[in-house]
Amino acid sequence: IHEKIKSTQEQFKKKKLFNKAKHIICISNQTKKDLINVYKIDKNKISVIYLGTEKKKLKIKKKKDFILFVGSRIRYKNFKKLVQAFASSKYLRKKYKIICYGGNDFENQELKFFESLGVREKIIYLKGDDSRLEKLYREASLYISLSLFEGFGLTLLEAMNFKCPVVCSDIPVFREIYKDSCIYVNPKNVTNIKIGIENVLKSQHKQ
Repeated sequence: IHEKIKSTQEQFKKKKLFNKAKHIICISNQTKKDLINVYKIDKNKISVIYLGTEKKKLKIKKKKDFILFVGSRIRYKNFKKLVQAFASSKYLRKKYKIICYGGNDFENQELKFFESLGVREKIIYLKGDDSRLEKLYREASLYISLSLFEGFGLTLLEAMNFKCPVVCSDIPVFREIYKDSCIYVNPKNVTNIKIGIENVLKSQHKQ
């Protein structure tokens, strides 16, 4: 109940700010739709401007055997489904690891969850600066985002900028922004996630 009250209060504060604003910039059409539906904002008061990232001149770098996940792992980021999909695949467990970059350190309940699926040694937590993250993007065999909703999903764009293949949730905002640049999976279906990841990684070994 407390969380619901807190959420309602935050929504009320945002509504007041939106009403005071002369104009609002959204980072995707999906965010614009959400703003109109949730806060009843006049669509003529809203513009959409996509985010961007610096273009990099890259040398081809040999990929290493890990899947990269960046940022927070809580709730709507749907990280548990990634772990379940990974654990359900003999191919992935044998050949790959998951590197989680950023967000908080693994909590005890997460470690117990990894242990229960037999993949505790296969999931690694790292943190550092932008140069370290850039190196991980360059070396990762795959970048994955299984978010249930997002406003844009900038990390996907960053990964693509470093020539890292992307598997992501089949949600409207990712379809809007990234079109046919990614492999899309059902973020609620462990088997579908597993197959999507396996297909991308196996195709790399055929090249």
